[in-house]
Amino acid sequence: MAFFGMLRRLRKDATANMMAIGAAAIIPLIGVVGGGVDASRMYLVQSRLQQSCDAATLAARKKLAGGVITDGVIPSAIETQADNFFAANFPAGQYGTTDVEYELTAGGETQMNGAASAKVPATLMKVFGYSSLDIAVTCSADLNLPNIDVALVLDNSGSMRNSRIAGLKTAVESFYDEVMAAKDDGARVRIALVPYSNTVNVGSLLMAADTDFIKDSHTYQSREAQTTDLGNSTELLPRSSTQLGSTNSSHYHWNANAAVHRRDCLAYNGTYTVGNETWTITNATWVPAYWADWPNNQKAACSASIHKESFTYVYKPIVFDTSDFKAGNTVSTATGTRGASVSSSWAGCIEERKTVQISDYSSIPSEAYDLDIDMVPDSSDPDTQWAPFWPDVTFDRAVPANVTTTSEYPNNYHYDCPAQSYRLQEWPLDGADRNAAFENAVDAMVASGYTMHDIGLIWGARLLSPDGIFAGDNATAPNGDTISRHLIFMTDGLMEPGPSAYHAYGDYDMEGRLAGFAADGTWATTDIAVHHNGRMALLCEAIKNKNITIWTVAFGLPHTTYTQNCATGGATRAFTAANNAQLNNAFKQIAASIAELRLVN
Repeated sequence: MAFFGMLRRLRKDATANMMAIGAAAIIPLIGVVGGGVDASRMYLVQSRLQQSCDAATLAARKKLAGGVITDGVIPSAIETQADNFFAANFPAGQYGTTDVEYELTAGGETQMNGAASAKVPATLMKVFGYSSLDIAVTCSADLNLPNIDVALVLDNSGSMRNSRIAGLKTAVESFYDEVMAAKDDGARVRIALVPYSNTVNVGSLLMAADTDFIKDSHTYQSREAQTTDLGNSTELLPRSSTQLGSTNSSHYHWNANAAVHRRDCLAYNGTYTVGNETWTITNATWVPAYWADWPNNQKAACSASIHKESFTYVYKPIVFDTSDFKAGNTVSTATGTRGASVSSSWAGCIEERKTVQISDYSSIPSEAYDLDIDMVPDSSDPDTQWAPFWPDVTFDRAVPANVTTTSEYPNNYHYDCPAQSYRLQEWPLDGADRNAAFENAVDAMVASGYTMHDIGLIWGARLLSPDGIFAGDNATAPNGDTISRHLIFMTDGLMEPGPSAYHAYGDYDMEGRLAGFAADGTWATTDIAVHHNGRMALLCEAIKNKNITIWTVAFGLPHTTYTQNCATGGATRAFTAANNAQLNNAFKQIAASIAELRLVN
């Protein structure tokens, strides 16, 4: 009975059973915990390995820049760059890893592929016979462009002559090459060109957009020829027309016996200029016995009817009809010497629209239409329209008051019209070659004239803006993706507007459109430059506020406060170039920065 009692007690006591179950459960529990610990370490190592692979491959692609891989062979310098980046981001033995490897391969002409692997030592998983765990990752990087709109605002003033303008052309073409090398097939890349000096050549762009963007009449600082009728008289004529009006009596003695003198007298009829008078000579008559007191009748005279008019110029503002001129037709105006007809045709440059004086340069006044990026001209309001640049009818009288004189003030004085601007457009590669039309547009640039940075910047902004006169083409891209907008501004010098020049604001001293009239009557370059620099600063902020990134390049001179601050982010996007090679490199760096370096997968 005692034996069976013991069995009943054992059957009721669960202590021994739980010990057995617990012992049996230890092994799988070790597997679960150990697997979790090792899995966490594997995830940590894999994450770091992936980051290191990405960084190394991106660094390699960035070093390749606009180059290409030929036959799958990666230059050793690029491989070294990738290896160094990988080693810096994943040092040997990190997290106890062994057999760490990284390999860079070419995924085509522009894509870089990376592969990294490592062994992670097991901890608790060793119970199951795992001494280490293998981890491998892959990565790819390429340089590509989203939808990009770029306006190249390029100083074409006189200081850019000779080697500098040649260097600029090379740099612009290098920029094109870099951008096109990074372009994806589905992306849209458009480039606008704005060569500037003391005006810009945008006439053809405006006329193509809307003929009402250009005025049909405009006031120019010109002149009129005025005549006063002095009546008729009968007078003797001197032997030479160059002696008309002479008071020397001997000039009027003709050789009575010389047939050639008689013929010259009878051929005298015509119109001649004598001082500020016009003489119209008719009825020239040979008078052989006029000098009867002369011995042996050797001297004769030539008599004629003379109509005289006095002549003066009146220099003043004059309204000209510009409707035919802006249409590209050859137009004649009575602005030549003594009112003679002069023919001219429009080269495409413009005078800016209405502006007002700015005193503190803290903001753009609403009436300063010239600084308004997006205002669309109203055909019923000439103040909102632009005027054709017309140097053939402009004359420098140096003062704002009208001037009546017999003298001729300079015509076509100190004026320049830079090469044609081009609005945003695609310039596709011709196979593997650069677009020929783009090359021709760049090669047409000529260095001449004064320097007005603000006129170049405002037109670069107008060509880029998604809201202004070209909004229909600029607001969206056909593929529906966002558009990245950039303005690249290059100058080799200080603001030098040239007060004695005819430019986008007419003439400072005669019109005072930009800053009124100078206290002493004549603006100095440094004084008027203050106003242009102030306008430039306002424009740069307005452009940035439109989500346009500005890059500036100072060529041959250090940046001024204005050119450096104009760049988005200041010095980070303000480049300097001391020579053509550095200028070329600056444009290539900007192109590489505009292109988006990205991980493909």
